[in-house]
Amino acid sequence: MLKPEKMVKVAIIGAKEQLGIASEILHKMNLLHIEPISETDYFKLGTPMEKASQASKNLLQLRSYISYLKLDPTKISLKRKFKREEIEEKLGKKLAEYHKEIGNRLDELKRINDSLKSIDSEISAIEPLKVLEIPPMLLKGYKTLRCFVGFVKSDPMEEIKKIATDFDFVIKKFEDQFVIAIFVRSEQENEVYRVLQGFGYKEIPVPEVEYELRISELKKMKEEFLERKKKIEVEIEDLKLKESELILAIEEYLSSEVDKAELPLKTLVSKQTFVIFGYVPANSFESFQKKLNEVGIVVEKLNFEEHELPPTKLKNPKYAKNFEILSKTYAIPKYKEIDPTTIMAIFFPLFFGLMLGDMGYGLLIFAVSLYLKMIFKTEGWQKLLNIGLACGVSSIFFGFLYGEFFGPFIVPGSKNPGDVHFIGDFLASLYTFNHGHPLFDRVEEFGVKALLFIVLMIGMFKMLWGFSMGFYNVYVEHGIKEAILEKGCWIFGILGLICLIFGFSYNLGIFTSPPPTGFGEILPKNLFVYGNTVQEARAVPLPIPGLVDGWQAGLNYFYLATLPLILIWFVIFLKAEIPKMGIFGAIMAVELLTWFGQIISYARLLAIGLSSVYIAFVVNYLSLKIGLEPGMAILPLAIVIMLIGHFGNFLLGILDPGLQSLRLHYVEFFTKFFEGGGREYTPFGKVKKFIEEEGGE
Repeated sequence: MLKPEKMVKVAIIGAKEQLGIASEILHKMNLLHIEPISETDYFKLGTPMEKASQASKNLLQLRSYISYLKLDPTKISLKRKFKREEIEEKLGKKLAEYHKEIGNRLDELKRINDSLKSIDSEISAIEPLKVLEIPPMLLKGYKTLRCFVGFVKSDPMEEIKKIATDFDFVIKKFEDQFVIAIFVRSEQENEVYRVLQGFGYKEIPVPEVEYELRISELKKMKEEFLERKKKIEVEIEDLKLKESELILAIEEYLSSEVDKAELPLKTLVSKQTFVIFGYVPANSFESFQKKLNEVGIVVEKLNFEEHELPPTKLKNPKYAKNFEILSKTYAIPKYKEIDPTTIMAIFFPLFFGLMLGDMGYGLLIFAVSLYLKMIFKTEGWQKLLNIGLACGVSSIFFGFLYGEFFGPFIVPGSKNPGDVHFIGDFLASLYTFNHGHPLFDRVEEFGVKALLFIVLMIGMFKMLWGFSMGFYNVYVEHGIKEAILEKGCWIFGILGLICLIFGFSYNLGIFTSPPPTGFGEILPKNLFVYGNTVQEARAVPLPIPGLVDGWQAGLNYFYLATLPLILIWFVIFLKAEIPKMGIFGAIMAVELLTWFGQIISYARLLAIGLSSVYIAFVVNYLSLKIGLEPGMAILPLAIVIMLIGHFGNFLLGILDPGLQSLRLHYVEFFTKFFEGGGREYTPFGKVKKFIEEEGGE
């Protein structure tokens, strides 16, 4: 689960004439990750099989039809699978039919679209001439005159008057520019043209037609083309509904045929034999070997060379597979490296819910994710939306724990939940078993202190866990000595920091007892309601041997443990770094402070959550004061404020916890043990969706 699947390196050897059979078997089994290989004096890379060229041509043509039809395999409701024999029997006939029924229609649609563009272009050229109200025969054909007809950005007449005294013109406004017709003597043509160029002159060709009549003809032609286009599109859509499954099945078949036909390009061949090198999952090796041996093809198990990096096949539970999309975004683990996907699958939604922690927002996230799953069917979207469902459930759980439904129904100093939340009284009634209080009130001072300590504990735990897994990775790759020098020293350093933080907590009295209970009590800062009595808060450390009943008594044992741990870390650190970096390595010991900062970074789990809580509280409070008496009693405005406020907070509630949870994994956790740089396992073959192989799939 935390390690990629074990792989076996294999060599597949057989007679050259059996390469086609090997191709069929390997493609169907979908197990062999083929390794790229170099040619030798005796073995050369093969050439594609004879069927490759025609299959590639047919596949390219069919994919162009699929692209136009916008056929998405993930959105097809599959009624049945097609047998290979059925596809092979229909292949030639159906390809010819699709060429006729789809290809010819697409060609005709292209011609129609070209004609429509030409018509629109001609109409666009005639419309401005029509504005001039000058017949076309008067705009050209002169011997001693030059007529300029076109567009200009502004009126050029004042400039033309400076160079020409004998001319005539018509200028009209057309959309955001001017259309002009200027008549000048031929000998002044060049000077006038230079002036017009300064005004952005663009000439308009003058057709030898009557404007209104030609526009009418063009519009009639356009209607006919559009009608024919609509008819063809309906015919293609009918064919799409009828043939979509078979078209995709044929595409799947041709795609696999091309893959199989091009296998020789990845194979070393001689005059008599072929050799393929690759990797197979260890738990499938025996069945893989048996299947090929049955047809006389030899499968040899090979030893890994030290420099070799086998492909990585992740091995995660079904739930955790959704989170592979996040862990792979960071890096693909090496073959012998720990895969952090399952850990992320546990902590990512946990952190998300810990931050957002609201039943209302959690229900919204769950509902939106569920709805989008019905729309976006691709594998990537399905995985992301499954993560959304997990985060929604986590937010609902923590929301119940915190007592929040689109904001808290109880805040410090409030006596009536109805004053701060639109359904505050109802929410308070759900917690009658706890005196009307949430199970854990993170808005109250005690809750803030406790939650701060909890998230720092999580940070310490994740930091130690990360370095421990890093220790294992280095041990597997380089041995125990390197593991101690590279990762072990930091484990001692982090333990020292943890003791230091516990020491601060001990001295500052972060642990308080008894916990606050009872609703709406306003007491001095150091007093709490406990049962039916008021008691004084006292500093309580974690129970430690040597302390009386867990109460503070005597020395701070956390501080006493800090010094030896830091000294052990420093000695190992110097032993590791001085040989590499000299005296500068000792200076780099300040790096320990960055780990302290990363532990403190987990406080964002508290801070992001509190920001969301108080935004929701402010939205609810303002809405109640604006919408109800004795406030402004403007209910429509209050509803608008509430909807806009909660919608904005909902978006932030998705974005902030999502990004911060990713950061805590990528930066504060993965960097301790996860190097990445692996190669993803991509077996030769394809899982069939539309085709049923022999024996079923």
